Amino acid sequence: MLTTKSRKQGNSIVITLPTNNGEKPVNNQEYIVLYLDDGVITLVPKIKNPFENVAEGEFYEEDVWEDLPTIGREKIDD
Repeated sequence: MLTTKSRKQGNSIVITLPTNNGEKPVNNQEYIVLYLDDGVITLVPKIKNPFENVAEGEFYEEDVWEDLPTIGREKIDD
């Protein structure tokens, strides 16, 4: 089990991530940080916005649900 310890550096708390059998985090990678109620801290690699610099409608997909019949108690908005 890998362990690490937090430490204070200036006004921040720093947690050093250890290597795992030679595997280590990418240098200079940005992360989204999630603090959960049970004390878990999750780091999610931040990715580039896929919708940046694309033509309008480039990711449009036709609505395939439009002609499906209702089977049960689906609510139909009129």
